[in-house]
Amino acid sequence: MTTDITRTPHHTRPRLVERPWGGERLASLLGLERAPGAPVGEAWLAGPDSVVADGPARGATLESLANRFGAPFVGTAPAARYGDRLPLLLKLLDAAEPLSVQVHPDDAYALREEAASGHLGKDEAWLILSAEPGASVLWGWDRAVSAEEVRRSAPGGDLLSLLRHLPVAPGDVVVNEAGVVHAVGAGVLLFEIQQASDLTYRLYDHGRVGADGRPRTLHLDRALAVARLAPGDRPAPVPRLLAPGRTLLARTESFALERWSVGGAVPEVQAWRVDERSLEAWTVLAGEAELVVGGRSLALGPFETVVVPASVGDASWRGRADLVRTTT
Repeated sequence: MTTDITRTPHHTRPRLVERPWGGERLASLLGLERAPGAPVGEAWLAGPDSVVADGPARGATLESLANRFGAPFVGTAPAARYGDRLPLLLKLLDAAEPLSVQVHPDDAYALREEAASGHLGKDEAWLILSAEPGASVLWGWDRAVSAEEVRRSAPGGDLLSLLRHLPVAPGDVVVNEAGVVHAVGAGVLLFEIQQASDLTYRLYDHGRVGADGRPRTLHLDRALAVARLAPGDRPAPVPRLLAPGRTLLARTESFALERWSVGGAVPEVQAWRVDERSLEAWTVLAGEAELVVGGRSLALGPFETVVVPASVGDASWRGRADLVRTTT
Protein backbone atom coordinates (compact mmCIF):
# COMPACT_ATOMS: atom_id res chain seq x y z
CA MET A 1 0.00 0.00 0.00
CA THR A 2 2.88 2.39 0.80
CA THR A 3 4.22 1.96 -2.70
CA ASP A 4 0.79 2.63 -4.19
CA ILE A 5 0.30 5.84 -2.20
CA THR A 6 3.75 7.31 -2.81
CA ARG A 7 3.87 6.36 -6.49
CA THR A 8 0.31 7.34 -7.41
CA PRO A 9 -0.97 10.82 -8.37
CA HIS A 10 -3.79 12.01 -6.12
CA HIS A 11 -6.69 13.92 -7.66
CA THR A 12 -8.04 16.34 -5.05
CA ARG A 13 -11.55 17.52 -4.29
CA PRO A 14 -11.89 21.35 -4.31
CA ARG A 15 -13.57 23.14 -1.43
CA LEU A 16 -15.36 26.48 -1.58
CA VAL A 17 -14.62 28.97 1.19
CA GLU A 18 -16.92 31.90 1.94
CA ARG A 19 -15.29 35.32 2.35
CA PRO A 20 -17.02 38.69 2.84
CA TRP A 21 -15.23 40.08 -0.24
CA GLY A 22 -16.00 37.06 -2.44
CA GLY A 23 -18.07 36.77 -5.60
CA GLU A 24 -20.11 34.22 -7.53
CA ARG A 25 -17.71 32.81 -10.13
CA LEU A 26 -15.89 30.01 -8.35
CA ALA A 27 -18.84 27.65 -7.86
CA SER A 28 -19.67 27.69 -11.56
CA LEU A 29 -16.02 27.39 -12.62
CA LEU A 30 -15.66 24.26 -10.51
CA GLY A 31 -19.14 22.83 -11.05
CA LEU A 32 -19.99 23.06 -7.35
CA GLU A 33 -23.01 24.35 -5.46
CA ARG A 34 -22.90 27.26 -3.06
CA ALA A 35 -25.41 28.52 -0.54
CA PRO A 36 -27.75 31.10 -2.15
CA GLY A 37 -26.31 34.57 -1.77
CA ALA A 38 -23.13 33.33 -0.10
CA PRO A 39 -20.02 35.26 -1.21
CA VAL A 40 -17.42 32.66 -2.15
CA GLY A 41 -13.97 34.20 -2.14
CA GLU A 42 -11.73 31.15 -2.34
CA ALA A 43 -11.62 27.63 -3.71
CA TRP A 44 -9.00 25.49 -2.02
CA LEU A 45 -7.64 23.19 -4.71
CA ALA A 46 -4.92 21.35 -2.79
CA GLY A 47 -3.65 21.81 0.74
CA PRO A 48 -3.32 20.03 4.08
CA ASP A 49 -7.08 19.62 4.54
CA SER A 50 -7.81 18.67 0.92
CA VAL A 51 -9.44 15.29 0.42
CA VAL A 52 -8.33 12.81 -2.23
CA ALA A 53 -11.22 12.27 -4.64
CA ASP A 54 -10.43 8.78 -5.93
CA GLY A 55 -7.79 6.07 -6.16
CA PRO A 56 -6.11 4.07 -3.38
CA ALA A 57 -6.11 7.04 -0.95
CA ARG A 58 -9.71 8.08 -1.60
CA GLY A 59 -11.18 9.99 1.35
CA ALA A 60 -7.82 10.71 3.00
CA THR A 61 -6.54 14.24 3.51
CA LEU A 62 -3.22 15.23 1.99
CA GLU A 63 -1.91 16.14 5.45
CA SER A 64 -2.68 12.64 6.72
CA LEU A 65 -0.72 11.16 3.80
CA ALA A 66 2.20 13.51 4.48
CA ASN A 67 2.13 12.55 8.17
CA ARG A 68 2.05 8.85 7.37
CA PHE A 69 4.54 8.58 4.53
CA GLY A 70 6.88 11.53 5.09
CA ALA A 71 9.68 12.20 2.62
CA PRO A 72 8.63 9.59 0.02
CA PHE A 73 5.38 11.55 -0.27
CA VAL A 74 6.32 15.23 0.27
CA GLY A 75 9.95 15.05 -0.85
CA THR A 76 13.26 15.23 0.97
CA ALA A 77 13.52 19.04 0.87
CA PRO A 78 10.16 19.92 2.48
CA ALA A 79 10.54 17.01 4.92
CA ALA A 80 13.81 18.53 6.14
CA ARG A 81 12.26 21.99 6.46
CA TYR A 82 8.71 21.26 7.63
CA GLY A 83 8.77 17.69 8.89
CA ASP A 84 6.03 15.31 7.80
CA ARG A 85 3.59 18.09 6.86
CA LEU A 86 2.13 19.19 3.57
CA PRO A 87 4.00 22.42 2.79
CA LEU A 88 1.76 24.19 0.26
CA LEU A 89 -1.78 25.42 -0.34
CA LEU A 90 -3.19 26.12 -3.82
CA LYS A 91 -6.25 28.33 -4.24
CA LEU A 92 -8.42 30.24 -6.65
CA LEU A 93 -9.45 33.72 -5.44
CA ASP A 94 -12.44 35.67 -6.74
CA ALA A 95 -12.40 39.25 -5.43
CA ALA A 96 -15.74 40.97 -6.00
CA GLU A 97 -14.58 43.57 -3.46
CA PRO A 98 -11.07 44.58 -2.43
CA LEU A 99 -9.37 42.35 0.13
CA SER A 100 -7.90 43.62 3.38
CA VAL A 101 -4.47 45.23 3.34
CA GLN A 102 -2.33 42.57 4.96
CA VAL A 103 1.12 41.14 5.53
CA HIS A 104 2.52 37.74 6.50
CA PRO A 105 5.47 36.88 8.76
CA ASP A 106 8.49 34.82 7.79
CA ASP A 107 9.35 31.46 9.32
CA ALA A 108 11.71 32.93 11.93
CA TYR A 109 9.06 35.29 13.33
CA ALA A 110 6.39 32.59 13.25
CA LEU A 111 8.57 30.15 15.17
CA ARG A 112 9.50 32.80 17.71
CA GLU A 113 6.18 34.58 18.24
CA GLU A 114 3.48 32.23 16.92
CA ALA A 115 4.77 28.83 17.99
CA ALA A 116 1.48 27.96 19.69
CA SER A 117 -0.37 28.30 16.38
CA GLY A 118 1.63 25.52 14.76
CA HIS A 119 2.04 27.66 11.63
CA LEU A 120 5.19 28.84 9.88
CA GLY A 121 5.55 31.99 7.81
CA LYS A 122 4.01 32.62 4.44
CA ASP A 123 5.35 33.45 1.01
CA GLU A 124 2.75 33.52 -1.76
CA ALA A 125 2.44 34.23 -5.47
CA TRP A 126 -0.48 35.18 -7.71
CA LEU A 127 -1.10 34.30 -11.33
CA ILE A 128 -3.80 36.63 -12.65
CA LEU A 129 -6.48 34.70 -14.57
CA SER A 130 -8.87 37.56 -15.35
CA ALA A 131 -9.18 41.22 -14.42
CA GLU A 132 -11.90 43.76 -15.05
CA PRO A 133 -10.85 47.00 -16.79
CA GLY A 134 -8.93 49.17 -14.35
CA ALA A 135 -8.43 46.36 -11.83
CA SER A 136 -5.29 46.48 -9.72
CA VAL A 137 -3.50 45.00 -6.73
CA LEU A 138 -1.66 46.72 -3.92
CA TRP A 139 1.97 45.72 -3.48
CA GLY A 140 4.42 47.36 -1.11
CA TRP A 141 4.88 51.05 -0.44
CA ASP A 142 5.03 53.78 -3.05
CA ARG A 143 7.85 55.34 -1.03
CA ALA A 144 9.67 54.66 2.23
CA VAL A 145 7.33 55.02 5.23
CA SER A 146 7.75 55.00 9.00
CA ALA A 147 5.95 52.73 11.43
CA GLU A 148 4.31 55.77 13.01
CA GLU A 149 3.04 56.98 9.62
CA VAL A 150 1.51 53.58 8.92
CA ARG A 151 -0.07 53.40 12.36
CA ARG A 152 -1.54 56.90 11.98
CA SER A 153 -2.95 56.31 8.49
CA ALA A 154 -4.35 52.79 8.90
CA PRO A 155 -7.64 53.29 10.82
CA GLY A 156 -9.36 55.58 8.32
CA GLY A 157 -8.00 54.06 5.13
CA ASP A 158 -5.46 56.80 4.36
CA LEU A 159 -3.04 53.89 4.28
CA LEU A 160 -4.23 53.11 0.74
CA SER A 161 -2.59 56.28 -0.59
CA LEU A 162 0.80 55.12 0.70
CA LEU A 163 0.73 51.82 -1.18
CA ARG A 164 1.80 51.04 -4.72
CA HIS A 165 -1.18 50.38 -7.01
CA LEU A 166 -0.31 47.92 -9.80
CA PRO A 167 -2.69 47.47 -12.75
CA VAL A 168 -3.02 43.79 -13.61
CA ALA A 169 -4.03 41.76 -16.65
CA PRO A 170 -4.39 38.03 -17.36
CA GLY A 171 -1.03 36.28 -17.27
CA ASP A 172 0.60 38.72 -14.84
CA VAL A 173 2.49 37.24 -11.89
CA VAL A 174 2.90 38.95 -8.51
CA VAL A 175 5.11 37.54 -5.75
CA ASN A 176 4.30 38.44 -2.14
CA GLU A 177 7.19 37.34 0.01
CA ALA A 178 6.84 37.49 3.78
CA GLY A 179 6.97 41.10 4.95
CA VAL A 180 5.49 42.65 1.80
CA VAL A 181 2.24 44.53 2.50
CA HIS A 182 -0.31 43.65 -0.19
CA ALA A 183 -3.97 43.33 -1.18
CA VAL A 184 -6.05 42.08 -4.11
CA GLY A 185 -8.29 44.69 -5.69
CA ALA A 186 -11.90 44.24 -6.79
CA GLY A 187 -12.61 42.52 -10.10
CA VAL A 188 -9.64 40.13 -10.02
CA LEU A 189 -9.71 36.35 -10.41
CA LEU A 190 -6.40 34.67 -9.65
CA PHE A 191 -4.56 31.45 -8.91
CA GLU A 192 -2.58 31.56 -5.66
CA ILE A 193 0.21 29.40 -4.36
CA GLN A 194 1.27 29.89 -0.75
CA GLN A 195 3.00 28.21 2.12
CA ALA A 196 0.40 26.27 4.07
CA SER A 197 0.13 28.83 6.86
CA ASP A 198 -2.80 30.79 8.26
CA LEU A 199 -0.80 33.70 9.70
CA THR A 200 -2.24 36.91 8.24
CA TYR A 201 -1.93 40.32 9.89
CA ARG A 202 -4.48 42.90 8.70
CA LEU A 203 -3.64 46.60 8.62
CA TYR A 204 -6.91 47.84 7.05
CA ASP A 205 -10.15 46.08 6.10
CA HIS A 206 -12.45 48.70 4.52
CA GLY A 207 -14.71 48.78 7.60
CA ARG A 208 -15.99 45.24 7.01
CA VAL A 209 -17.70 43.21 9.71
CA GLY A 210 -17.47 39.50 10.37
CA ALA A 211 -20.21 36.90 10.70
CA ASP A 212 -20.78 38.10 14.27
CA GLY A 213 -21.60 41.61 13.06
CA ARG A 214 -18.47 43.10 14.61
CA PRO A 215 -15.58 44.75 12.75
CA ARG A 216 -12.99 42.20 11.72
CA THR A 217 -9.87 42.21 13.88
CA LEU A 218 -6.85 44.25 12.81
CA HIS A 219 -3.32 43.33 13.84
CA LEU A 220 -1.32 46.56 13.56
CA ASP A 221 1.33 45.76 16.15
CA ARG A 222 2.16 42.38 14.67
CA ALA A 223 1.93 43.72 11.12
CA LEU A 224 4.42 46.48 11.87
CA ALA A 225 6.73 43.97 13.54
CA VAL A 226 7.11 42.04 10.27
CA ALA A 227 6.36 44.55 7.48
CA ARG A 228 9.06 45.88 5.18
CA LEU A 229 8.78 49.67 5.29
CA ALA A 230 11.01 50.41 2.29
CA PRO A 231 9.47 50.25 -1.21
CA GLY A 232 10.08 46.94 -2.96
CA ASP A 233 11.99 46.62 -6.22
CA ARG A 234 10.15 44.10 -8.34
CA PRO A 235 6.81 42.44 -7.55
CA ALA A 236 6.65 40.70 -10.93
CA PRO A 237 9.55 38.37 -11.82
CA VAL A 238 10.67 38.02 -15.41
CA PRO A 239 9.37 34.71 -16.83
CA ARG A 240 12.15 32.36 -17.95
CA LEU A 241 11.72 29.77 -20.70
CA LEU A 242 12.94 26.40 -19.44
CA ALA A 243 12.05 24.31 -22.50
CA PRO A 244 9.44 24.43 -25.26
CA GLY A 245 6.08 24.81 -23.51
CA ARG A 246 7.66 25.19 -20.05
CA THR A 247 8.11 28.60 -18.38
CA LEU A 248 9.31 29.45 -14.88
CA LEU A 249 6.98 32.16 -13.56
CA ALA A 250 8.30 32.63 -10.03
CA ARG A 251 10.67 31.15 -7.48
CA THR A 252 10.96 31.92 -3.77
CA GLU A 253 12.70 30.12 -0.91
CA SER A 254 9.44 28.22 -0.39
CA PHE A 255 8.21 27.21 -3.86
CA ALA A 256 8.59 27.45 -7.62
CA LEU A 257 5.70 28.15 -10.01
CA GLU A 258 5.84 27.07 -13.66
CA ARG A 259 3.40 27.28 -16.55
CA TRP A 260 3.31 24.37 -18.99
CA SER A 261 1.56 23.96 -22.33
CA VAL A 262 0.63 20.66 -23.93
CA GLY A 263 -0.45 20.48 -27.56
CA GLY A 264 -0.99 23.38 -29.93
CA ALA A 265 2.36 24.97 -30.80
CA VAL A 266 4.24 22.50 -28.56
CA PRO A 267 4.29 18.68 -28.50
CA GLU A 268 1.12 16.90 -27.42
CA VAL A 269 3.22 14.89 -24.95
CA GLN A 270 5.31 16.52 -22.21
CA ALA A 271 7.40 13.95 -20.34
CA TRP A 272 9.56 14.52 -17.28
CA ARG A 273 10.87 12.81 -14.16
CA VAL A 274 9.57 13.86 -10.75
CA ASP A 275 12.43 14.96 -8.50
CA GLU A 276 12.51 13.04 -5.22
CA ARG A 277 13.32 16.29 -3.44
CA SER A 278 9.76 17.62 -3.88
CA LEU A 279 6.18 16.62 -4.46
CA GLU A 280 4.42 18.46 -7.29
CA ALA A 281 0.96 19.99 -7.55
CA TRP A 282 -0.62 20.56 -10.95
CA THR A 283 -3.73 22.53 -11.90
CA VAL A 284 -5.26 22.62 -15.37
CA LEU A 285 -6.11 26.22 -16.29
CA ALA A 286 -7.63 25.51 -19.70
CA GLY A 287 -8.21 22.54 -21.98
CA GLU A 288 -8.00 18.88 -21.08
CA ALA A 289 -4.99 16.72 -20.31
CA GLU A 290 -4.17 13.18 -19.30
CA LEU A 291 -1.49 12.47 -16.71
CA VAL A 292 0.24 9.15 -17.34
CA VAL A 293 2.20 7.45 -14.54
CA GLY A 294 3.26 3.80 -14.45
CA GLY A 295 1.02 2.86 -17.36
CA ARG A 296 -2.08 4.33 -15.69
CA SER A 297 -3.72 7.58 -16.74
CA LEU A 298 -5.78 10.28 -15.05
CA ALA A 299 -7.86 12.70 -17.13
CA LEU A 300 -8.25 16.27 -15.87
CA GLY A 301 -10.26 19.26 -17.07
CA PRO A 302 -10.23 22.99 -16.27
CA PHE A 303 -9.35 23.86 -12.66
CA GLU A 304 -8.90 20.27 -11.60
CA THR A 305 -5.81 19.60 -9.49
CA VAL A 306 -3.57 16.61 -8.90
CA VAL A 307 -0.80 16.13 -6.35
CA VAL A 308 2.13 14.02 -7.53
CA PRO A 309 4.23 12.47 -4.72
CA ALA A 310 7.99 12.84 -4.82
CA SER A 311 8.51 9.09 -5.40
CA VAL A 312 6.45 8.85 -8.60
CA GLY A 313 9.42 8.86 -10.99
CA ASP A 314 8.62 9.12 -14.71
CA ALA A 315 5.44 10.92 -15.75
CA SER A 316 3.94 12.59 -18.81
CA TRP A 317 1.10 14.86 -19.83
CA ARG A 318 -0.86 14.24 -23.03
CA GLY A 319 -3.56 16.27 -24.71
CA ARG A 320 -4.07 19.97 -25.28
CA ALA A 321 -4.01 22.11 -22.15
CA ASP A 322 -2.53 24.99 -20.21
CA LEU A 323 -1.30 23.96 -16.74
CA VAL A 324 0.52 25.34 -13.72
CA ARG A 325 3.08 23.27 -11.83
CA THR A 326 4.12 23.97 -8.25
CA THR A 327 7.12 22.45 -6.48
CA THR A 328 8.84 23.19 -3.17
